[in-house]
Amino acid sequence: MKKDEFAICDECGSKFLRISSKMMALCPECAHILYGYPNCNHIFKNGRCIHCYWNGSRSECIKRLIGDD
Repeated sequence: MKKDEFAICDECGSKFLRISSKMMALCPECAHILYGYPNCNHIFKNGRCIHCYWNGSRSECIKRLIGDD
């Protein structure tokens, strides 16, 4: 896997850097909320996290789980 390889999260639909997540098909945010994997220390610049490239998207399922519905 290349360090700068991108993927699309199956849960929230955000583009993310694959190397930033413990799960191939989930961004670090969704992997953390759904399965308890370590999350990224998000720092946003121009609408994207500078570490993992997540755009802050959340699926309806994630919103319900975190009480943000």
